[in-house]
Amino acid sequence: MKRLRLAFAGTPAIARPCLAAAAAEHAVELVITQPDRRAGRGCKLIRQPLAALADELGVPVEQPERIAEALPSLRELAPDVLVVLAYGQLMPPEVLAAAPLGAVNLHFSLLPALRGAAPINWAILNGLPQTGVTSMFMDQGLDTGDIIYQKATPLGSQETAGSLAERLAEMGAQLLLPTLEAIAAGAAPRQPQDSAAATWAPMLGKGDGLLDWSLPADELDRRVRGLDPWPGAHTSIGGAALRLFAPTLVLPHDGDALPGTVLEPPSEASGMLCVACGSGALALGAVQAAGKRRMDAADYLRGAGPGPGERLGS
Repeated sequence: MKRLRLAFAGTPAIARPCLAAAAAEHAVELVITQPDRRAGRGCKLIRQPLAALADELGVPVEQPERIAEALPSLRELAPDVLVVLAYGQLMPPEVLAAAPLGAVNLHFSLLPALRGAAPINWAILNGLPQTGVTSMFMDQGLDTGDIIYQKATPLGSQETAGSLAERLAEMGAQLLLPTLEAIAAGAAPRQPQDSAAATWAPMLGKGDGLLDWSLPADELDRRVRGLDPWPGAHTSIGGAALRLFAPTLVLPHDGDALPGTVLEPPSEASGMLCVACGSGALALGAVQAAGKRRMDAADYLRGAGPGPGERLGS
């Protein structure tokens, strides 16, 4: 197999397995990632996850505010391939043209499904039976390039965005190597996408986590899991914020309790926070009260948690 010279653009932890896999088989000569940010109570400068791995691998790192600022370095380097994974910005045509064999993107969905910024979350929010990873040649559109390879995986009943991200990150690394091998051999397939079949996965914000208890329990179940760990599903109790997490259990409920009412949990949901919904009820296994750590719902209910008849979201 021909050893390729690569530049790699990405930022979050989900890009790390792909960078590690690429560096094991090819020559990664530059990593481009978002600038380090300050976070936490002390506003400490935190190294971006991909930059930290590049440091370990001894790969030079550039951290421009805009990807176009890295164009002089890319032109000087002239890598065979530019690999892009979760960089967070659209690539200008000049950047895409800097690698003679093309710019390749790893996208965490089965394109043309779930184009956009948050495909992992929306796979769960939409209740899809499966999702996967796509490698594609990049063009100037948003996730519109020709498909090279795809790998599918079913979604588990208790899948969260966090657990799915970890699985897809490893799958992405497994898909990247044969993708690069095919490009090196001049044999990479190019399957145009059917844009008429495209669906979308728009960026999420903190406001998307607020639960409306009048919705059906199965939809709220998907929201809790699909927004974990970020932006996080949340409600309120007595005016104070309460974050909600899996494990979850959707239950039948035909009583007259208003949506948001805390119910006495049945035996199969013992120790869980059970809440009436627009239809059915949702039991939650973990919570985080304002100013507290994440804890099992059973511990919360034994302490300052609400009792049956109290209402969430009011």
